[in-house]
Amino acid sequence: MKKWILLAAALTLGSAAQADGYLTIGDAAPSLSGVTWLKGKLGPTTGKVYVVEFWATWCGPCKENIPNLTKLAKQYAGQVEIAGIDIWETTDKRDTTYQSRVADFVKKQGGKMDYIVGVDNMSSQIANGWMKSAGEGGIPMSFVIGKDGKIAWMGHAQGLEEVLPKVLDGSFNVQSAREKRATEVEAIRPVKEALDDKQYAKALTLIDQIVAKRPNMSRYYDYDRYSIFAHIDLPQAKTMSEKLIKDTNGEIGIYQMMSSVYASQADLSPEAYAFGMSLIQEALAKKDREYLFLSMAGAVSMFQHDRPKAIDYAKQAVAAAEKDSHAPAPFVEFLKRNVTTYETGK
Repeated sequence: MKKWILLAAALTLGSAAQADGYLTIGDAAPSLSGVTWLKGKLGPTTGKVYVVEFWATWCGPCKENIPNLTKLAKQYAGQVEIAGIDIWETTDKRDTTYQSRVADFVKKQGGKMDYIVGVDNMSSQIANGWMKSAGEGGIPMSFVIGKDGKIAWMGHAQGLEEVLPKVLDGSFNVQSAREKRATEVEAIRPVKEALDDKQYAKALTLIDQIVAKRPNMSRYYDYDRYSIFAHIDLPQAKTMSEKLIKDTNGEIGIYQMMSSVYASQADLSPEAYAFGMSLIQEALAKKDREYLFLSMAGAVSMFQHDRPKAIDYAKQAVAAAEKDSHAPAPFVEFLKRNVTTYETGK
């Protein structure tokens, strides 16, 4: 059973923070080697101030930040380089088509997205080197790098307007920001530990305490909150589902995020799995990434102890993937292995 639970977990958005050795303010900025540049290119960075904003096309708050970043890029032209780097775009790290999908999104934005844009590689090299190393699991997230090549600040893009002028004129107190960051990380770490220990009520209380002090961080915790509610308060999970769908106009990415909870968590209630399956069916009706949602339907069916249905969904996922030009060959093989796993129970 553990093997197919791991297969289901491969569909989720992975972004857990490492326990020790956090990348923080005052540290040297990690390398950007491995980025595929889609619009412009962030060249040699020594001796200049630059901003790296991590985002994804499925992330509502990320897209809301685009006009602000464009404004800042124009305001500080010649003084600050601003680069948006797409990470965690797909739950399948072998999806070789995600970069072209991001490129299409950037092209459609045109002048609205008027700054440097890149996308992470398939091994999540950039996301791991920056976000995971910093203990960050939510986007959008901005890093300001000073002329000395060290991280001067990190946080939500809305804070850039206050930070950038001070970094440019040398008045920004990096040591103070480093100390503040240490306090914030210490506040976030107990949440991750509580979630790892399945202490969901405690984790929710800790999140509420953090958000009460820092309201702008609320949306960073959408995935964690949703997962918690799916475990301990299904009515609230349903309410949150409705809100997320409404706020994103039913984007397929939000269905992918929510469905992944039910497809990867082995300790939910029968009612929760039934609701998760209803979300998957809504997503399937959109005729987008069908093979992915059929695969998740198979995983949920296994959690519902309905092996025949799981096998059927898994076979449908393979058939859908083989007809979908966006489905990479390695993932088709992964889906085929799912069929065998469900059939044999190994």
